[in-house]
Amino acid sequence: SDDFTDGTGADQADVIWHDQRTVSASSNDDLDLAGSLTNSFGATVTFAKVKGIYIQNTNTTAGDIITVGGEGSNEFSTPFGADGDKVKIGAAGVFALYDPSAAAYAVTAGTDDKLRISETGGANAAVYNIVIIGTTA
Repeated sequence: SDDFTDGTGADQADVIWHDQRTVSASSNDDLDLAGSLTNSFGATVTFAKVKGIYIQNTNTTAGDIITVGGEGSNEFSTPFGADGDKVKIGAAGVFALYDPSAAAYAVTAGTDDKLRISETGGANAAVYNIVIIGTTA
């Protein structure tokens, strides 16, 4: 466990976004981290840096896989190494990423800001929980 204080420096965060989402079989859910996500109050959430991502594949059927990354255009690839890099999350699996430093994982609006979640493993729609913690500057 770790504690964040309010702010944009090391061990700080000032924005959080979470949701339970569904992506149809063989489809994509593209999340724009810099301007299209809205919080529970209806306000637009814009990340400048991501400190943590938690994604849980809630499907429990073997073979129901979701893939994170590989958006193709304006791809948020900072934590993955390069455009096109992906991580697979199997049924009932979890992907977690955490960097509490001031630098964290940079988001650049219009060039490096789209996170793709794909259903790639089965005939079922994928239901997943996602939490993103970060900063606005």
